[in-house]
Amino acid sequence: MGVLFFVFGTAHLKALANVENLWSARIPISLEGTIRPIEIIREQTSVGGRITAITVEENDEVQKNQLLLSLKNDTQKQQLELAQLQQKINQNNLRDREQQITLAKVQIDSASNTIKDRQRQVKLAETQIEVSKNSLMVQETNLKDIKRRLKDEQTLFEQGSSTKSQLDAVQLELDRGMLSLSNAELNLLKSQQDLEGTMLNLENSKLAKMRAEQELVRAQLGKENAALSLKLSEQDVILKMDNLNDTMIRSKISGIVIKKYYEEGEVVGNGARLFDIVNVDRVEIEVGVKEEDLSRIQIGQKVVFTTPAYPNQRFAGKVDRLSWTANTQDGKFPVFIHAANPNLKLRSGMSAKVYMVSAE
Repeated sequence: MGVLFFVFGTAHLKALANVENLWSARIPISLEGTIRPIEIIREQTSVGGRITAITVEENDEVQKNQLLLSLKNDTQKQQLELAQLQQKINQNNLRDREQQITLAKVQIDSASNTIKDRQRQVKLAETQIEVSKNSLMVQETNLKDIKRRLKDEQTLFEQGSSTKSQLDAVQLELDRGMLSLSNAELNLLKSQQDLEGTMLNLENSKLAKMRAEQELVRAQLGKENAALSLKLSEQDVILKMDNLNDTMIRSKISGIVIKKYYEEGEVVGNGARLFDIVNVDRVEIEVGVKEEDLSRIQIGQKVVFTTPAYPNQRFAGKVDRLSWTANTQDGKFPVFIHAANPNLKLRSGMSAKVYMVSAE
């Protein structure tokens, strides 16, 4: 606490010393003026309705964004709730479309892998057909050789040069050759059927991939539509929130409530003036300067002034702007001075005697 007192006490002493230095450097131009706030805000409604609550009174100090007044807002609340519900629905729809896209991509990958498997199966079936054809050709050649030998054996048997058992053996070999040929033909037919089935499966896999690709396009289009719907619903929520906020009047500045125009329960129309709030952190003093003294005053020039309310205290300020035209009544040029309001001592309507400080 001692350190804090020392810091703030030192700053206060420096400020007093600065004012005293300005007082010592004043030039012999004293001007009379009236203190008024720089910033005055008229709080108004953007919607009409019945006042349900007023949280401030006249002369209350308020902070920026502090709630001042509430209007009946049941309709606005319901509209906001509906808009927020629609926003959640659109968020879920967007997630569903994203999941559909993911699923379609998985199906495309799966179909692509299946197509590769089917293509390998087709090549394998084609190879098997070639093997079966070669086997059939071998069996046919063997069978021709056996038939030739059987014919020769029959001739020898009829001539008595061969035995019946030898003839039967060749005949048995012919029967076996016929059976092997039939099996080779069946194997070739089966291989051809396998090829046809595999090619049919390949075409089905290609169709499945095409359907998955079409589903991906539909899902992507659905995602775009869902994203657009979500964006529109988000904008609608913002609009509904703004409408609800319009029923809750908040202070645009920090300051003092100097006027309240309505009471709770009263009905106000769109644009109704509700409060007057002044920012009392800084004040403005308007003084009139004669033409011959105007050249001695510059924008940003320091001033020091007093007020009857605090005869033993002096205040510092700066020239903020000079008017380009003289007052038609007294011929003086308005000069506007801005000053800080330490401890909020300076109030609107107080008179002030202003002394210009030498620019040097």
